[in-house]
Amino acid sequence: MNSDSPNDSKLEAVIQLDTPDQEAWSQVLQQIENLLLEDESASIEVVCSGRGIDLVRRDTTHLSVELNKLANRGVSFVACNNSLRKRAIAQDALFSYVTIVPSAIGELIRAQRDGKAYLKLT
Repeated sequence: MNSDSPNDSKLEAVIQLDTPDQEAWSQVLQQIENLLLEDESASIEVVCSGRGIDLVRRDTTHLSVELNKLANRGVSFVACNNSLRKRAIAQDALFSYVTIVPSAIGELIRAQRDGKAYLKLT
């Protein structure tokens, strides 16, 4: 098969998560696992904003083990600083592997501009 074929290129995705629904959180993480089964080198970024930030808060998530495993596999988790400020959440309330970005919308636009597929799983 030709190595320049689109099917041979690394899968890249940015996932928007802005819901407080814990079942949706579990489903998003399961979809990430499914993608990594298909392409273990996939580049995946999860952008958390609004109440979705609770997924990556040490004191509010029920999925810390799953998040840690995914972070160790290279999945990036980012949090919107605007949402942190609005909800008065300290940055140190998040897991250490979470990156803070100025705004979720800006991060989503940059990721799409850089060629990542945009997904909002609900």
